Amino acid sequence: MKFIQILEEPIEPGGLVEWMPYVPGGLGNWSHDSRLTSHNHEQHLRSAFEYRLRTRREGGRESWLGLSIEFDEPLSIPAIRSTLMTWIDRHEVLRSHVVIKGDGLQRLSTDVGTVKLKMGRIGWYTQSGPLVEQIAGAFDRATAPLHWPAYMFATVGREDSFTLLFAADHSLVDGYSLIMAQQELVTLYRSARDHTEPDLPAVGSYVDFSAEERRQADQTGADHPAVSTWSSFLRSGRGSLPGFDYRPAGTDGDPDSATDPTADNPTAEDTASAETDDGPGPQNSITGVVLDDDAANRFTAVCSQAGGTLTAGVLAAFAIVYHERTGDPEFRCVLPRHTRDHTRWLTALGWFVAVAPFCLDVSDSPTFDQAVTRATAELKRSRQGASLPFLRVAELIGYEGEPHFVISFIDTRYAPGAAAADEGRAKVLRSHSYATDEVFIWINRTPSGMRVSARFPARAAVTVGPTVDSTTEVNNLTSAGIDDATDLDTPDAVRAYLGRFTELVQAIGDSSTFGVTNPPGAQPSN
Repeated sequence: MKFIQILEEPIEPGGLVEWMPYVPGGLGNWSHDSRLTSHNHEQHLRSAFEYRLRTRREGGRESWLGLSIEFDEPLSIPAIRSTLMTWIDRHEVLRSHVVIKGDGLQRLSTDVGTVKLKMGRIGWYTQSGPLVEQIAGAFDRATAPLHWPAYMFATVGREDSFTLLFAADHSLVDGYSLIMAQQELVTLYRSARDHTEPDLPAVGSYVDFSAEERRQADQTGADHPAVSTWSSFLRSGRGSLPGFDYRPAGTDGDPDSATDPTADNPTAEDTASAETDDGPGPQNSITGVVLDDDAANRFTAVCSQAGGTLTAGVLAAFAIVYHERTGDPEFRCVLPRHTRDHTRWLTALGWFVAVAPFCLDVSDSPTFDQAVTRATAELKRSRQGASLPFLRVAELIGYEGEPHFVISFIDTRYAPGAAAADEGRAKVLRSHSYATDEVFIWINRTPSGMRVSARFPARAAVTVGPTVDSTTEVNNLTSAGIDDATDLDTPDAVRAYLGRFTELVQAIGDSSTFGVTNPPGAQPSN
């Protein structure tokens, strides 16, 4: 299943309809809800509010995730309307909204059956480009977190097929939500079309989850294990979260400030001025396939033989590639970890994500099997960091800052409908990001192999030089020609990093004689 920025791939032209949720009478008819808001959601809202006050606009900071699903049959308007309304009723997070009131927050919620859908026929498109731009723009405008609804739907109908699209602000969904949601929406549509009852498991409410998470976190003190885990990690990085710096060993610069916006110490006035002028441009992205299914299975077997999981192997490979160029004695990044700790949360829409630190000792240029062993131990040790929201940890230790270099791994093979989705039925979508200081890499193990997606800064605010095409396929990336370069900007550095990572994991999977040592090309340079 692909995870792409919405403008990266075409949508087959057809008749575009936008579906906007509404409640007759507006928020004034909603009920006051005493359930607490998660740390993630509160910080997200306050950041959006501060941005609006500072810039007097909301555009340029979109943070939505979405889904596109292909149906090989004509669109039934009654069936799709029933599908979407049933889905909204099923997931309470789509019927709840949080508003900022002074220094506090107020949640409002509305009952099952109260949300309706307004159908807006936009027009018939004969070309994909204008169609995708229209949908992307509508999603950008409709998903502002300070308003309800912070989500919307669209359909593109054709004679014998249609596409269903959905986008929601990140405060309402995460990537795992959407991986699970594609089969749920297909099931609901088929049931509505056939006038049958959908066979779906009961689902919990993210509103309940976030309230309980917030209650427990606010009652936690500095003696929580997550606090010591993060404190140790921050000390190892000279007091900061890691940035992405793929410069060769011996190059001047602080490895932890390469993608850190505080590196050049911009003032609040500088930031406000930049945002009220043209503002930062959208980040670039890379999407592609690293390994096919057979090669991914071979790579996994190597990881198992070395005593680790596929996750540990991926991180070990990233660490080796980073060390062989930079010479850094430690590989440091931040890992998202899901918080779905009960079956009732498995298919729930919501932002069920915490983060954990990851620090791997590579000072002795370890072999791959050694790196896997260390990564396995580090994953076990550092998972404590995700047992408390990072924002609460930061509050307890007086830290200000957000992750700059993040690597995510998800195995989607066991999600309902995973094979059909991976064959092209569904894609997870994301908005542009305008961050000038973030490098995010997603590795997904799907039924067809191992996929990668990444986003990274594209402007001279952080880097200099040309940018890469936003649709660059990782299979075309190579580390050739960069070994002696010292002035790679962030886009080229990320391309080079992912290219070398791809070369390494392919070599490991393809080496028939590999035991628990290194295949050709896997040993870092000294």
